[in-house]
Amino acid sequence: MTNPEKLQPGAPALEKGLDLLEALAGASRGLSQKQLAERVGRSVGEIFRMLVALERRGYVARDPATGEYTLTLQLFRIASQFPPTERLLKAALPVMEQLASRVQLSCHLTVLHGEQFMVIARIEPEWLMGWSVKVGAVFPLTQQYASAKVLAAFRARGPAPGACACHRCARSHQCQEGTGGARPHFLGRGNFSNDDGYTRILAYSCPIVEASGRAVAALTVPLVRQDQIPANEAGIIAAELRSAAKIVSEKIGG
Repeated sequence: MTNPEKLQPGAPALEKGLDLLEALAGASRGLSQKQLAERVGRSVGEIFRMLVALERRGYVARDPATGEYTLTLQLFRIASQFPPTERLLKAALPVMEQLASRVQLSCHLTVLHGEQFMVIARIEPEWLMGWSVKVGAVFPLTQQYASAKVLAAFRARGPAPGACACHRCARSHQCQEGTGGARPHFLGRGNFSNDDGYTRILAYSCPIVEASGRAVAALTVPLVRQDQIPANEAGIIAAELRSAAKIVSEKIGG
C-alpha cells in the first residue's frame, strides 16, 4: 500500500528553515553552525545559506564574537500582529497594568497552543520581589496549572451547565465558584510545589471569554507562598482578577 505521506508535495527549503527555527527556539543559549547542523541532522554546508537568509530577514541574529545564532523577536512580532492576538493584547494590557498595580502582584495572559498553552503578555508591579513567567513560555495543558484548567474548561463554548468548570487536580483547592455555566468571573486555582517541596506556587486564573462563550485566553495571577494566604487577602485578589477578566471580555465583545 502506498504511504499517503509520500504522495504529499515536499518543500525541502521550507522544511530546512523551520527545522532551524525550531532548534533555536528550543535552545537555552546561542548555537554555532556545527551545533545547529547536528540538531537538525544536516551538514554545515546544507544549512549555511538558510542561516544567511534567516539572518538577512531578521529572524535570527549571529553574535560576531562567538559566531553563535539566536532567535530574534521577529516571530513574536509577527504573532502579535495577527489580528485576533493584536486585538486581544490592545484590550488586555491596560487592564492588566491596573490589576498588577491593585494587587501588587504580576499577572500574565495565556492562550491555547495546540495541547499546550503559551504566555503572550506579562505585567510586573512596582514591587521588589515576586514571581512571574516569561513571555513566550510554553507549558503543558495539565491540571497542575490554573491557566490550563480555565483554558481546558472553556476551550469549546464553556462547560456544560451545572458542571464544575474547575476539573480539580489532586493538589488544587476546591473551585470557589462551585458549579455553573460559562461565566466571565469563573475562578480556577492551581497549586503546585517543586521537587524539594519548599516553594509552593498558588495561582488564580479567569477566562477571557468571547461572544460565543469560548475562552480565547486566560488571565492569571501567580504568587509564591510560604504559608497560608489570609482569607481576606485571597478574596481581594480573586475579586480584582474576576473584575479585570470581565472588563477584558466585554472589550472584545464577550
